[in-house]
Amino acid sequence: MITLREINYFIAVCEEMNFRKAAKKLNISQPPLSLQIKSLENKLKLKLLERDKSGVKITLSGQDFLKNCYNIKFNIENSIESARKINNGELGTLRVGFSTLASFFILPKKISEFLKKYPNVELKLREMRTERIIQDIMEKKIDIGFIGKKIIDDDISSISLFKENLVLAINKNNILVKKKEISIKDIKNENFILFPKSKGALGIYDKIIEFCKKANFEPKVIQEAYEIEVILGLVSGGLGVALIPENSGLIRLNKVVFKKFLEKAPKSEIYLIMRNNDLNPLTNNFFNLGKKSNER
Repeated sequence: MITLREINYFIAVCEEMNFRKAAKKLNISQPPLSLQIKSLENKLKLKLLERDKSGVKITLSGQDFLKNCYNIKFNIENSIESARKINNGELGTLRVGFSTLASFFILPKKISEFLKKYPNVELKLREMRTERIIQDIMEKKIDIGFIGKKIIDDDISSISLFKENLVLAINKNNILVKKKEISIKDIKNENFILFPKSKGALGIYDKIIEFCKKANFEPKVIQEAYEIEVILGLVSGGLGVALIPENSGLIRLNKVVFKKFLEKAPKSEIYLIMRNNDLNPLTNNFFNLGKKSNER
């Protein structure tokens, strides 16, 4: 079997065209180098080098073998570098699940930060509902999740990435649009379009219900929808009002107006989650980067 040492020795002799100079370059004495080349020729049963008093000449078979030696050396070095990058979480594929609410601001921001530091990582993004994200994290179908509610689970690590106020989305033909300041009490007689209630944790639905209860009324919920585009479409159609995260107002519809509340509004919160004890360096790099940037 040919060794990498023999390949390196052969390349050195061919580049220097002199055994003495090649030995000096390799930081070894000349006799062991000559023996290694002779051993290589015996293994191959080929004459790779012609030796005479004037120096060294490469045979035709030696020239062909030299090209392959360069390729072998490149491939080995490249493989080592790739393995190191994978071990350091700098190369590979990371599967990311995200809820609709994360897609308007925090997801693009965190993806941009990560790819700036780890440009060779491939990200596979999937928009999913929060419950599905949690399930797929546990089943190892995805590695990282952006969700819109806090969960308490011994098998999942989570950090809060972003908070923003809920604002009122209202049809421009609604009489309340003329008011300079909107109170939660002003919409007690309106029809509400809400995100569905989350399972097992406090989500936006619960926060809105509590906000209304503090104003001494129960909201009349006529429709629920997961997708913010659907909710705003229903508001645009005049079916009711909605309380949505402020950055969701980046979706502009002709008949929808956004207004802040006089009162201290509930907050929408985005969390980053991963499986506990996930040994994948990619996952840990992404999670830790989110943690560090969140601490700044």
